[in-house]
This record gives sequence, C-alpha cells and structure tokens, in this order.
Amino acid sequence: MNKRLCMGMAFMLLALLSCATTYSVYSRNLTQGKDLMRRGEFQEARTYFVKAAESERLPEAFAFAATASYKMNDLGSAERYIADAEKLDGRGFSEMRIAGYKALILLKEGRKSEGMKALQEYTTLYSRGYPLINIEEVKVMIKEDKVDIGKLETLLDEQITRYEEEIDQFQRTRTGPYDRPSNLQGH
Repeated sequence: MNKRLCMGMAFMLLALLSCATTYSVYSRNLTQGKDLMRRGEFQEARTYFVKAAESERLPEAFAFAATASYKMNDLGSAERYIADAEKLDGRGFSEMRIAGYKALILLKEGRKSEGMKALQEYTTLYSRGYPLINIEEVKVMIKEDKVDIGKLETLLDEQITRYEEEIDQFQRTRTGPYDRPSNLQGH
C-alpha cells in the first residue's frame, strides 16, 4: 500500500513539474518574441510566438503571432493565427489584440464590410475599459465608412499596447486604472 502511495505521489509530482516546465518555456518564448517585436524583428518574433503556442496553446501567443505576421504583410498567416486564437477559451487580456488585428487584417485584405464589422466590435470592446481619447478617431472612421489603414494601425497599436501595459502593471503591482477598489475610494 505504501509503495502504491509513493508511486502515485511521484507520478503527480512529475506531472506538476512537467506543467510548470511547459509554462516556463511558454513564458520565456513569449517574452523573447515581445522583445524582438518591439525592435521590429517580426520574423524572428513570430518564431518565438509560435514556439510559445506549441508549448502552451494559449490565445496570447497566437494573437502575437498574428500581429508579427501582419507587420510582415503575411496576411494569410495573420488571419490563421487570429482564427486559432479565437477558437481557444480564455482569451482574457488578449481579446483586445485579437479583435483589433482581426479588423486590420480584414480591412487590409479588402474585405471592407467584414473589416468594418470587426472594427465596430473592437471599439465596443475597447470602450468598456479605460479607453484613450483617440478611440474617437476610430469611431469617426466607422461612422464615415472611410478607413485610413495606416492611421488605423497606428491608433490600434497605441490603444492595444497601452491596454496591455496597464493590465501588466495591475498584475505586477495591483495599481493603475484597473485597480477598481482604490479607484472607488473617495467617490
């Protein structure tokens, strides 16, 4: 009986260590990819995002792989990575990047009605948080049914990056605009 219990515990320990190891591989690859993308090294960044997605099938890695692909003008790959991200549960903080880049991809491919619908979904999603004032410029593009893809890309990159930085700040320090309890004090 003791031998079985020890074997069971050893198996559980190995399983837990395996999970921790795959997540650390995921995290390292994702971080490396983000660093490369910030430097404009999109091809290499995408390689790291794909490696991250291979170790842990999480939406964030696919969303960043789509972003890198879009930046390289590889719209077919970008669209596939967005579709992969959308299929996964728990999009969480990646939902903004997924929605924004889906709109950009569709619009750049010339699929205007689908792209405008996706852009409307992005603005609705983005407006739920603490949006930058430049969301109004995106809304005007939708209202006028006229999109300047270069300007839109710049606006969405700024909005998505700011959102992700604020979420990261909150996760690390429990401060910032998403620290709702402290934002409610004094109101």
